[in-house]
Amino acid sequence: MESWRSERTYRRPGETGDLIALMKLHEEFLRDLMADFYFIQHGDLLAMLRDLAAREGVLFRYNSNVVHVDSKTGSVILDGGQRIVSDLIIGADGLDSFVRTGVAGKRIVETRTKRVTLNFTIPISLMLQDEILKSLTGPSDWAIWLGDGYLLHGSTVNAGQDFSMVLQYTPSEDFPEFNEQWQDTYPLEHFNLDLEKFEPRVRKLLHLARNFNTHLLVSRPHLDHFVCDRARLVLVGEAAHPMLHGGQHTTALCIEDAETLGNLFSGVQSQDQIPQLLAAYEELRQARCITTEEIEKRLRSTLMLPAGEARQQRDMKLRNAMACQEWDHMDEKTFKETYSDELKLFLYDATEKVEDWWTKWGPLILRGTPNRRSSMQLSIMKEM
Repeated sequence: MESWRSERTYRRPGETGDLIALMKLHEEFLRDLMADFYFIQHGDLLAMLRDLAAREGVLFRYNSNVVHVDSKTGSVILDGGQRIVSDLIIGADGLDSFVRTGVAGKRIVETRTKRVTLNFTIPISLMLQDEILKSLTGPSDWAIWLGDGYLLHGSTVNAGQDFSMVLQYTPSEDFPEFNEQWQDTYPLEHFNLDLEKFEPRVRKLLHLARNFNTHLLVSRPHLDHFVCDRARLVLVGEAAHPMLHGGQHTTALCIEDAETLGNLFSGVQSQDQIPQLLAAYEELRQARCITTEEIEKRLRSTLMLPAGEARQQRDMKLRNAMACQEWDHMDEKTFKETYSDELKLFLYDATEKVEDWWTKWGPLILRGTPNRRSSMQLSIMKEM
């Protein structure tokens, strides 16, 4: 697995490419966020998590499609007819969740939107052949273009061999062939993009890309519950809280779910305690997920403003914030205006929240000092 540490973020208007603000990720900034900042491809992260699960003894059943989930018996039926019974079924089956219907008791209404995300990758070797594209190939730089109705960003990946880009926008026409999977690819000509909305470097990058992976946003309402009435099914990840595609915190929320559930169940001593622990999981996670989605939507709207006064005010705030070359020299008002939402997202500690819960409610549930283990223990069935 290859990852690159980010040290600088460049924000530019999509139409001209002139610099709005350069954000340097100082050590003080990262320390206050309690996190580092790396570029990593989604597939590499999945591989890392899979390897961690395998080392913990998780059994993966490939090519084992689940055709039915029974909350009464806590069982699933595979397409081959095999029934698997367990104390708890964890639905980690993504956006188009099969388990979600079992938790909600009905099929959740889904609404196709016109919001589209395009992912594409360009070989760095091609960019180095062009004088105006060379400046974008710094391994620790994150380039962001804020356009009229679109957001585009890119960074170096694959040990410096490729430049990965994401374009989020709402096309003027409908594309019924698009879906929320990432499997379909199309050439640039398929999208009828108005290239005049992009600065010259972006136009070149778009033409250098061979194919674009597409994702269509499907809107779903917030679930009333993440746990079924019988406390036999529980949802995690995007099965529980589908988010905006390409969001800053979408993947982090999924990992927070796993961390919360794992730490809660590290103290379980009997099957009778499962409903209480699941109720705690739902209480800890629902408010956090709703707040995060609201922040993501607000940020996305701000970054995709059309030309006008609101956009000018946004750019001025960014310039004022970035005028402080040192992180600890920023005045409190500018700090709150610029980073209050980010700090709400990044400073959240799922383990700390669970520890607080155990401190308050643990003795009542366990009736004594628990023999708890700190490692996460989750059984996973991978639906392929």
